[in-house]
Amino acid sequence: MSRVLFLSHATVGHLNTLLSIALHMREDGHEVSFLIPGDRRFSRTGIALLDTAFSLPALIERNGMPVEVMRPPLSMLLPALLLPFTQGYRELQVEARFFTAGLGTVVSAILQHARRLPPDVLVSDFAFAGASIAADVLRIPYAMVYHSGLPFRGEGIPPMGSGLPIGPNAGVDPAVYEAVARKEARLIQHTDQRVMAARRSFGLDDGVADFMRRPYSPWLNLVTSVEAIEAPRDNLSANTLYVGPCFSKRKAMQTEFPYDDLRPDRCKVYVSLGTVFNNKPQVFRRILDGLDHPDFQVIVSAGGAYDRIIRQRIPANAMIFRSVPQVDLLPRVDMVIGHGGNNSTNETLAAGKPLSVLPVGGEQGDNARRVEYLGCGSRLDINQFSASDIRQVVDHIRSTPGYAARAAALSAAIAQADGPRTAAACVAWIAEQRRPLARPSHLPLTITQATLGELLRG
Repeated sequence: MSRVLFLSHATVGHLNTLLSIALHMREDGHEVSFLIPGDRRFSRTGIALLDTAFSLPALIERNGMPVEVMRPPLSMLLPALLLPFTQGYRELQVEARFFTAGLGTVVSAILQHARRLPPDVLVSDFAFAGASIAADVLRIPYAMVYHSGLPFRGEGIPPMGSGLPIGPNAGVDPAVYEAVARKEARLIQHTDQRVMAARRSFGLDDGVADFMRRPYSPWLNLVTSVEAIEAPRDNLSANTLYVGPCFSKRKAMQTEFPYDDLRPDRCKVYVSLGTVFNNKPQVFRRILDGLDHPDFQVIVSAGGAYDRIIRQRIPANAMIFRSVPQVDLLPRVDMVIGHGGNNSTNETLAAGKPLSVLPVGGEQGDNARRVEYLGCGSRLDINQFSASDIRQVVDHIRSTPGYAARAAALSAAIAQADGPRTAAACVAWIAEQRRPLARPSHLPLTITQATLGELLRG
């Protein structure tokens, strides 16, 4: 059995997938632990993003695994505070600054921990750039985990974070496309420079270029998705595997929900804006007003907007919560209105539900376009939609059988994979074999329960 160190930024979305893999590896007998940025001196700061981040060590411990917290570099603080207030492409730019801030300090902290408790393998969210540098310094295997195929390139794939339609003939104004492409090129160049400078400071070579848009671990890259729910990508390495979503094993922060109050005679619409950008009471208000009708039952996970919403008039057909056990709830609703985060999108598709996406920034606009491309939902502008717009969209999705049928077909494709089990087995393989795990050319890109054994034997 191996000693496995998981590393993640202190955000719920980036942690949850890793937590599911770690739980499966622990069940398999491996020694697992976590290292994340944070500060145990604080519990409540009044800043929602920081409070969520500081609560994550307790979440990991609640799942029965040890976690150590490393003090984040001060250069992370400003982009972290800006994130909830940025939108569109600007949000992706701030995210890139946050993920690469203080890389030298982060790598040094990882090395200090790893030399005290030497791991056999590192597993990290792909955005945690310091993990790959530390692993290369230590000369140990490492797996990078991607929530979806969105970062990768392909024919007809627009610039990352642009929210432009997918397809070679998507009807986008060439001038608009080129302007966004130039922004992306500058962002990629700046990120590459930061990562390469950090690598050189630890005596390493520059590593791969195009860091943000290609799978960069030479050992193993795990995409917690399946090919059926992605647009085609053409720059994947042989050791990049689609393993399926990984959200089935973790214990949520909240597990209680009044399921008996859900109405079988109504169209149940679940509404969530995720864990970072959810403090938007005006958005929730328009949705509640638009769906204030006896045909619907509206279940809202309001997050940071909860305290303000609950003081307003609540329609009789609405249920308002600060948070809900989303994975368990999704199979019991009929459709979803969400922000387009990777985890929420994959969880919705796995449950076989159509959705309407109100993207804020980052990957969310791209996920909205992915939903359109897949034919299982629609996109709305979060800044311009009205109450009547949301009603029209929900009525259209509800009355058009193709959306539900397509969502059901995608769910069936996802069900062929077992993300946590496959990811755990692949990580264990590189830890034991100490060589890259390459997919034989005759195997499909998505590793299912039926093909996992052949992959590992090959």
